[in-house]
Amino acid sequence: MDGFCEQVVKKNRTLKDKALAVVYILLSIGIPVICILLAYVIVPYFVYIGIFLLMALIPTAVLMIKNQTIEFEYQVVDNYLIIDKIIAKRKRKKLVRVRLEEIKEIVKFNDKDYSGVKINKYFICVDNVEDEGVYSFNFFNEARGNCALVLKPNETIFKGMRPKLPPELQIKVLKILREK
Repeated sequence: MDGFCEQVVKKNRTLKDKALAVVYILLSIGIPVICILLAYVIVPYFVYIGIFLLMALIPTAVLMIKNQTIEFEYQVVDNYLIIDKIIAKRKRKKLVRVRLEEIKEIVKFNDKDYSGVKINKYFICVDNVEDEGVYSFNFFNEARGNCALVLKPNETIFKGMRPKLPPELQIKVLKILREK
């Protein structure tokens, strides 16, 4: 192993995520309560169904709320830039693996000069694309065509990438590091 750098970027919970969490909790309590109330009207066995649903739906709601926590892990390993999506600190999903020599350009993503019209697939691995320091790493993939990897790398990721990049991009990375 020649070099190894990593960075973990946590995705913040949005208002939509918080609203979904409230809906999960309300449904996990509301459905069993309705079953228990129906026991007085229809059949007394609905009490057992309600208690069973209560015991099943509350842990399910807690699990679904925990699955809303998402982190992105950027890794520079040898000659590759590897991006993983970590869900609830338990599940890891490989998003993309790019050879550093295949990166064609590095551009600020929220720059007015960057239009990105030739991009077929975006891999957005940041919390907010409008933040300062969000960059687009453009590369070509045989299966997907022109792709853009949207990251918010720190200095260690840039320093780990720099020796393996093409010379014109090494100069660009040095300029980016000097700005920070």
